[in-house]
This record gives sequence, C-alpha cells and structure tokens, in this order.
Amino acid sequence: MMEKFDTVKDEIREQLDKINYHGDLSDIGNEIGIVIAKYFDEENNLQDFIMGVKHGVSLTDGTH
Repeated sequence: MMEKFDTVKDEIREQLDKINYHGDLSDIGNEIGIVIAKYFDEENNLQDFIMGVKHGVSLTDGTH
C-alpha cells in the first residue's frame, strides 16, 4: 500500500484548487498528473493509476 496516500490526496486537492481557468477533463488529468508523477516508483506507476481510473469509470458506466 502506498505509504504517502494521504499526502498524495492532499497535494491533488491543493493542485486542483489552484486552477484559475475553465478547462476540460484533460486539464484535470494534467493537474493530477503533475502531482502523482512525483510518487511513481517500482510499485506505483502510470499503468497502475490508469488501471484505477478505468476501474472507477467501469463501476460508474456499468461496464464493470
């Protein structure tokens, strides 16, 4: 389990609060990516994050 889970959550929240423009979902993804990339390692990587996003979407859109 990610040791700094609460830290990452807080940093994502802070990063999103800094947005001062009206964008789209790709802009939100960009802001989240700025934070999570700092925490990638051998056990936590981009593919894991993408898999988690896809899982969350599948739970919501009925494709799970």
